[in-house]
Amino acid sequence: MPVFENVLNPCQIAPTENGVALTANAKTDFICKYKQYIRDEAAFYYTEKSGDFTFSAEVETIGSGNYDAAFLMVRESQNRWIKLAVELGVDGAYNVVSVITDQWSDDANGELIGNNKCFLRITRKNDFWGLHYSLNGSEWRFVRAFGLKLNENIMVGFGIQAPIGENCKGKISAMTLSENSIKNFRDGS
Repeated sequence: MPVFENVLNPCQIAPTENGVALTANAKTDFICKYKQYIRDEAAFYYTEKSGDFTFSAEVETIGSGNYDAAFLMVRESQNRWIKLAVELGVDGAYNVVSVITDQWSDDANGELIGNNKCFLRITRKNDFWGLHYSLNGSEWRFVRAFGLKLNENIMVGFGIQAPIGENCKGKISAMTLSENSIKNFRDGS
């Protein structure tokens, strides 16, 4: 398991057999709402990484309020980052949610996943990014791909949020951080 020696906005965290269990701080989020506000107080545990990489983990969210989420994240600064989450939606179902922030956040709900956990993956290939999820950890479904020029050396890690609530818990397990990017962002590899 990679070592995530740095933290922004620490929360309650405990080791598990193959990862960590997290409890979100109440009313915390990462979002840059277009021309309205910036929230930058959710918990984020990270390491610094340069060059191409693939970061994946099994992410479980035990939410109690809308937008509760455990997530993977890549971050350059307060208003330049990528977040891929298992999020409890306003409909009471869990979604794969991606947020791409370059000054303001592009927030997109993906597919409903039928339960509260799945594998998430973020891949960097130069300034091109691929986001994927998997229900079994081996067959990956495409979420989105996009270009975003971030610093060569960036923060890579995981976190948890509870934007309007007080009782979001999560687990991040089976984390891998490799220097390889995937060959084809769309073919499920």
